[in-house]
Amino acid sequence: MIPVEAPEPPVMRRSVPLPVGEEKRSFVQRLFTRIAPRYDWFNRLASLGLDQGWRAQAIERGTIRPGQQVLDVCTGTGDLAVLCARRRPAAGTVVGMDMNGAMLTHAQRKQRALGLTIGWIQGEAESLPFSEGTFDRVVIGFSTRNLTHLMGGLREMVRVLRPQGRLVILETGYPANPVLRAAYQTFLFTGVRLIGFLLTGRTWPFTYLARSVRGFLTPEQMVERLQRLRTQVEYRPLSHGLASLFIATKA
Repeated sequence: MIPVEAPEPPVMRRSVPLPVGEEKRSFVQRLFTRIAPRYDWFNRLASLGLDQGWRAQAIERGTIRPGQQVLDVCTGTGDLAVLCARRRPAAGTVVGMDMNGAMLTHAQRKQRALGLTIGWIQGEAESLPFSEGTFDRVVIGFSTRNLTHLMGGLREMVRVLRPQGRLVILETGYPANPVLRAAYQTFLFTGVRLIGFLLTGRTWPFTYLARSVRGFLTPEQMVERLQRLRTQVEYRPLSHGLASLFIATKA
């Protein structure tokens, strides 16, 4: 029997609400399976080459150091996990976790090519399979807006941190300058979708990604949610607010 591929979701128009709950989970799973082979290229082009520098700043400002136990949640193709592993001697551990098997396959290939030691786990951010206080640092890059239940995922990430451990969140930005913010959001719905189409021949995944950026929390709202979890929060805009860095220290 020849397997029949499920039809692609309909193109998401701006007036159509973003998927939520279990619908969002299955939608995001399908989306990243489709774009996994070109995901790294998309990140470089859509960020104009800035994304790796943002990741390096997140690692540095999050004080990720040799010997720490580090978890990269929603690791995707493993870029943050790789940066963490390069700072880890034998005494430390880096674990990358993602719910999408296709993304983890590309992460593993990257790790093997670089000769690094990283543990990989397929699982959900909202139900981390680790005991309380396991990690010194938890990192997540450009993925909090894709969580099915944001507060549930944040609560889990804080739970597995040790006291005084840090949750390092790198997200798409919210430029304070209204002109820059308008130009940025215009680029999301034109340049980003065009780049995505040229790489994959599809626009619907990148329409969702653009809308998820526009519909996500402001930095103030994100700080408030992290403070609900009794963390001390530092917010830093990167590249004039094109990216956002949140560092939440557990009490």
